[in-house]
Amino acid sequence: MKLYQAIKYYTNTILAPSHKILSRLWPLLIAIRYEILIIYKVTVADWTTAIIPPLLMAIGAFYMYFFSSISTYDGGYFNAILHVISPRIFRVIIYFTNYLIFFNWFNQLNSVEEDRINKPFRPIPSGLITVKGAKYHLAAFSIIYPIIAYLIGGLSSLCLCFMWQAWTVFNEVLKLGKNAFHKNLFSAVGMWIQLASCYYIMVDTDPGISELLNNKPCLFKFAIFFFILTTAQVQDMGDQKGDKLSGRKTLPLLMKDNTCRWLTVLMLAISFLMLHSVANVFLLTIAEENLENNIIDGFVGKEFGIVEFILLALNVFTCIRLFMYRDPKHDSFTYQIGYGGIYCTMCLYYGMCINKYIKY
Repeated sequence: MKLYQAIKYYTNTILAPSHKILSRLWPLLIAIRYEILIIYKVTVADWTTAIIPPLLMAIGAFYMYFFSSISTYDGGYFNAILHVISPRIFRVIIYFTNYLIFFNWFNQLNSVEEDRINKPFRPIPSGLITVKGAKYHLAAFSIIYPIIAYLIGGLSSLCLCFMWQAWTVFNEVLKLGKNAFHKNLFSAVGMWIQLASCYYIMVDTDPGISELLNNKPCLFKFAIFFFILTTAQVQDMGDQKGDKLSGRKTLPLLMKDNTCRWLTVLMLAISFLMLHSVANVFLLTIAEENLENNIIDGFVGKEFGIVEFILLALNVFTCIRLFMYRDPKHDSFTYQIGYGGIYCTMCLYYGMCINKYIKY
């Protein structure tokens, strides 16, 4: 909302239509301001699961490749930032903003009644846009998203874009999101597509169709897949009232709230241990390769230990909040900051581990 207020103040005061030319542009400025507000409101609740994670994945990979304690890069940092890091991070942001806008329009058009109770700030229930207007936006971004995907990453990004669109349509048209187990599966498969899309934009390679979902390291991605598959119900903890009225069968409603919270805490712990084990095997392989090649004495870098500590702290924080703060407002905070923070950190960790695949 602060972003919108700043834009509103700027256009209403500093850019007040006192000049003749500006007066002619005023309707366009108002339309742009309106579209920015629409995009903000339709996406803001999901930044921590759709835009920030791939961004952190890219940042983690580039940091380890160019700046970390194990980096073997000996070129100019300014040149790397100007010609490699900045353009690819920009592409990641643009791609995943459209990725999220497309999905959220489809999702929110199919959950208007639930949103009136659970998320009244969204564009449709808040009255910012009509259902008809939302359908026009969905149609527009159904075309814009594939075009941008192709321009950003070529055929690989376009194919992954079509996979995401097909998976979204399949889920929403058949209303499979009303089933608790399929809802988690949808999120987990979406994560796999998300990380694969970010991987190919970031490493700047265009693979064959058969390789699209098989980027390295697969075991690390499987650990994140398991995390999403078994714990995505954190998102539903604060939405139980609206979900019950709309007929959704989410895990908190099927298993009862307290049982679901215990199960989620158990799965969070197992997911952390699985990721820790997979990461250690992967890092041991890196250390052995470095030792064989006489690179920094087989050292793997203190940064990995720091990230694992952050992951552990966020897991503990989320588990505590799941039991101590159980009303919708606090459950939403737990999902956004705690659970979203875990996923963001996992993506950062994944990016750090794949830095050697970057083409420069």
